[in-house]
Amino acid sequence: MTTLHLPPEALAHSGRTLRVTRAWPVPDESRLAIECEDAGQRRAGFWYQDGAQLQPAGTDPRLPALERLAGSGTVVSHRPGKRAVVRRGAEFIKVVRRGRASGILEGVSRAAAFANSFRTPEVLARDDSSVTFAELHGVSLHDPALLSSPHWDLAWTEVLNAWTQAALTADSGSDGSDQQCRALEADPSMPRHTAEAEAQVLRRWARLIAPYLDPTEPLGTLVDEVGALLRQLPDAPLRPAHRDLHDKQLLWNPQSGPGLLDVDTACLADPALDLGNLRAHGRLRRLQGLWGSQEARTVIHTVDAAADRLGVPARTLAVYERAAVLRLGCVYAVRPGYRHVAALLRAQAASSEEG
Repeated sequence: MTTLHLPPEALAHSGRTLRVTRAWPVPDESRLAIECEDAGQRRAGFWYQDGAQLQPAGTDPRLPALERLAGSGTVVSHRPGKRAVVRRGAEFIKVVRRGRASGILEGVSRAAAFANSFRTPEVLARDDSSVTFAELHGVSLHDPALLSSPHWDLAWTEVLNAWTQAALTADSGSDGSDQQCRALEADPSMPRHTAEAEAQVLRRWARLIAPYLDPTEPLGTLVDEVGALLRQLPDAPLRPAHRDLHDKQLLWNPQSGPGLLDVDTACLADPALDLGNLRAHGRLRRLQGLWGSQEARTVIHTVDAAADRLGVPARTLAVYERAAVLRLGCVYAVRPGYRHVAALLRAQAASSEEG
């Protein structure tokens, strides 16, 4: 079996050098979708084994609304054929395929429990292929350098308190917001992300990245092992969950408190799903050199305090964290500049004593 190679960290294009910021496997195809930084914007294309083919800046044949919107703003995110984000002044516009904007709005509705404890972006406009959100003010919790040490500690404490409050909403009183949350929990259309669903996510990622790994790496065996641990976990009450909770989704302001982004993945899940994902991202940021040991310890401490408040068993949290570490080790395996970090994450998942 021939191992497919990854794009370089920078591409030469039309006499300029473009940094490759992200990459994603394309199912059933020997190519990667890529995103590059081009003159302060993001530009999408595809990486084939003989080189890259980039789309014209601000365009995407599968996202026809993008060209019109990009003309009056800055493309800050672009996964070709899937979605893009355009910043226009104090607005952020999510662009998707025709007919799929309703899915974003449905996710916003599902996230009602979080809107009671977090600031979330206001929807300003919508059509069949885009949703416009107001900018949410605050400092990103991705970069500790933006906050003093006391503010970093306070921000994470307030964020995890807000998340815990949202998760506990179904257990609280009888005001209108709690009734709304209970109605969502009783709604059969409300997505449930079970342990089995998380195991399926791992299998999917392993299948997608396998052509880019050393064929001797026993990734399939590891995925089966972690999947079995997930399925063996005892049933737990399903609570409101973000499902993609990590530092880049979190903002904080000393006056207005925590903010939460990209809530369209909201669902019901074991609270260990979100908490394990936060813990796993702490490992990732340490390996990337973005967080120091003290910043990471702060996050781990606040996550563990939230788990204690919700009664999440230590073993359950450890299994979900291990699954998230393995998933990140797959996601980052095809991102230029992070192949070594991804390998370390997979090694950590393989060497975990949990189970």
